[in-house]
Amino acid sequence: MKEFLTTTSAARIAGVGVSSIKRWADEGKLRTVRTPGGHRRLVHSDLLAFLKDPEGHSALPEDTKMSAEWADAILGLEFHALQAKLLASRGRTGSWHLALDEVATGITETGIRWANQSISIADEHVATERLSRVLSSIYESIPYSPNAPFCLLANAEGDLHTLGLSMLQVSMREMGWQCIWLGSLTPISEVCQMLETHNIDMVALSASRTSTDTESLQRQLDQVIGSCKKANTNLIFGGAGAWPEATTYGHRLTNFSALPDLVEVIS
Repeated sequence: MKEFLTTTSAARIAGVGVSSIKRWADEGKLRTVRTPGGHRRLVHSDLLAFLKDPEGHSALPEDTKMSAEWADAILGLEFHALQAKLLASRGRTGSWHLALDEVATGITETGIRWANQSISIADEHVATERLSRVLSSIYESIPYSPNAPFCLLANAEGDLHTLGLSMLQVSMREMGWQCIWLGSLTPISEVCQMLETHNIDMVALSASRTSTDTESLQRQLDQVIGSCKKANTNLIFGGAGAWPEATTYGHRLTNFSALPDLVEVIS
């Protein structure tokens, strides 16, 4: 069965903007189909083939070299060397949200390498687990005020990929927030219950590209939205999962660079 992507999900996988995906589709470089509602969808395997093709790579942005460099670092560096590279990126860019957008391109490239079988699933798992530990160590090293607001971090149900949340909590901590980590394997009902029993200022939900069921994500969002409205709590959701394109509440986060402005607007 073919896996179809929204233009937003395709952009996240490719490490480019949505406008680039739409342009490549308009130029006939990427095949698209239309849903009954008229929305454009791309075939996942077609996108991966395009990204591997030399002519396709010529259309990619100038940060292709950077994404390959970060993928090499994620896959090849041991814990302390990888930690040092992340800290150097933070020093060069001036903030974690900018540095983490660079890291995200390397994660995308790592996924592409796994998809085209240039690395094994074991290689990918070892590398992402090491990166998770590095991010956790950085998060714990950032000071915060005991009066800081709370952000609840959780994955969509059934989604085991927590790197997005690991990066988000680093950026949130730098902005002065405390984070409550629910991670993966926590039912959405438990997320809603936390809103009833704890003083939560914001909920952040993440869904990776493995979360392809838009209807399921819509149901989960609806549950959380109801609880957030009752508790007067803000909601953000992100990742390359098949989130619905329109919601009645909450804000979609497409990259870490947008996080400070988004938090400022909704806080």
